[in-house]
Amino acid sequence: MTSVPTKSKAESRGHFSELLKVEAKLALRTPIGLAGGLGIATVLLVVFGLIGVAVPGNVAGTDLTIIDLYVPTLMAISFTFLGIYSLPYTTVRYREMGWLRRVSLTPESPSKLLAAQTIINLVVALAAILILLSGSELIFGASLHANIPYFVLSIVLSIAELFSLGLIVAAVVPTQQICSAVSGGLMFLSFFLSGLWVQPSQVGGIVATIMSYSPPGAAVGALLSSAFNSAPSYTSLVTMVIYTAIFTLVATRSFRWE
Repeated sequence: MTSVPTKSKAESRGHFSELLKVEAKLALRTPIGLAGGLGIATVLLVVFGLIGVAVPGNVAGTDLTIIDLYVPTLMAISFTFLGIYSLPYTTVRYREMGWLRRVSLTPESPSKLLAAQTIINLVVALAAILILLSGSELIFGASLHANIPYFVLSIVLSIAELFSLGLIVAAVVPTQQICSAVSGGLMFLSFFLSGLWVQPSQVGGIVATIMSYSPPGAAVGALLSSAFNSAPSYTSLVTMVIYTAIFTLVATRSFRWE
């Protein structure tokens, strides 16, 4: 009586492992996530690292150098690209191709296909983190001294909220073309809100408040604090938890497989 469920679970794990391998091969053949999640992070790291070399010293009003200040922002940007562009674009493409519907006719559930895609993007996100941390410290001399528990928590919540936002895009847009336009617009808005072009402290007022409480802004705030051995504000952490809960609820209720 007990051997049958055990065998079924083992078979299910084996099927999912094969599905994950297929998704990994497809990700290498069409490297949207790799090109964006890793490429954008690497290019921006070099750009801001060279700016920091050309303009040494601390940024006005802070005790941080340019590269110190922007490493958490670049992490949030990598997560944003993977969550808001790569993940929904691939999912919408699969739906438009009818692949999700075909998978639903097999013993594997379509949710496993989505889970495999999420894992692939999480691996790319981890690679982006390693590139940014090692490159900023070893090449450009960033003085990161992360509070490990809070840093890990900030990374997990950042990825959770931005990926769940991407699932809303995947749920509501009908075609790849529309997905590219919507995801692209959201991505560049997120770049501004994350502080890529101007920091909240430089604009002040209601704009700074909006930036700080936006999904990418809350992520950057938590990552910035925890990257320098401080505890992030509970406001940033709670904001990300609330966003994740809301985005997940909306995505779950509106998502369709065909």
